[in-house]
Amino acid sequence: MGKMRKAMILVLVAVMVVSGFMMARRNLELKKEEVEYARLQKEMKKEAAAKAKEEAAKREAEAAVMEKDEAAPIDETEAGPAYEAPQALLDKMATHPDCIGWIDIEDTNIHYPIMQNADNEYYLHRNADGEDSISGCIYMDSNHDISGKGLHTIYGHHMKNGSMFKDVVKFADPKYMEVHQNITIQAADREISLKPVYCYAGKADGAYRQTLESHGQVVQFIMDHTDMEINTDDLYVLVTCSYGSTDERTYLYCVPDEG
Repeated sequence: MGKMRKAMILVLVAVMVVSGFMMARRNLELKKEEVEYARLQKEMKKEAAAKAKEEAAKREAEAAVMEKDEAAPIDETEAGPAYEAPQALLDKMATHPDCIGWIDIEDTNIHYPIMQNADNEYYLHRNADGEDSISGCIYMDSNHDISGKGLHTIYGHHMKNGSMFKDVVKFADPKYMEVHQNITIQAADREISLKPVYCYAGKADGAYRQTLESHGQVVQFIMDHTDMEINTDDLYVLVTCSYGSTDERTYLYCVPDEG
């Protein structure tokens, strides 16, 4: 009896040691990814601030010229400054060819590169370097094109530490959505300003993997899933786990902000 008890204690100790090791390893992995994302976020914010400062200075200079020469004709057809992707994003794309853009939701914890791979589940449990990862990456469905119109489904884990797409579930609260209206996606060739219009929790739905090739298909897709009639040919849906019930997901509908 004593030997059996000792054996059981040894087994329990071994289990505790292995569990502790696994937990420590997981925390180290999460910390490493957190540091890398923080570095990228800092670089992106720094570039955005510099660009905003440059554009403000340009506007002030133009205003000064107009004030000095009020008789000068105003060219109302002049286009704004051409889009230039942040260098930090271009560098990320150069070292990680699967990186197709960057998503930022103002006043949330969502500021991440967007990945995409022919294997739609490749980044579900892999980081940008292709290494095993609990949190995975934010990634766009392999059937969708960030440079085209139609449906764009973007996935991300609901992490307990507040990272990845955990904040997406907060949009189910209308008051939260009302004060979090600024969503930006930056790609290599363009910047996409979005606004959230609808959020709900429901079962995992393969329909979000289909391609929509026309304005009518997009409008009908939104109507079928939300009962809302929204006139758009471009729809972005952010998807994450809900944990409200088995196999439940939260879906956040976003459309181009024409304002």
